[in-house]
Amino acid sequence: MQYPYVSIYPEGIDDRTYFCDIDLKGQPLMDAYHSLIDERRYTDASILLSQQNEVHHYSADLMNYLEAKVKNTQEYISNWEKYSPHHLSNAEPNININEFWI
Repeated sequence: MQYPYVSIYPEGIDDRTYFCDIDLKGQPLMDAYHSLIDERRYTDASILLSQQNEVHHYSADLMNYLEAKVKNTQEYISNWEKYSPHHLSNAEPNININEFWI
């Protein structure tokens, strides 16, 4: 499964990926994967799973995708205008409930 490395947040919501146990259609693929792992051909096993859409797996692709989503969210939040409920002035300001005039 190939994952995009760009999140569309906050303009939209990213597609969800559901992880579950393997079903009967994916069993031959998992047998081939485990055979490659038993032969210590780890790169080939990773490539095998990355080139299909039947099985979602925990791989570097998924971790990079999650990292990109977190980074995008952090950048979005860090650009928010900082809110302070405290108002420093000599004249009485127009304040809302839960705000303070100092």
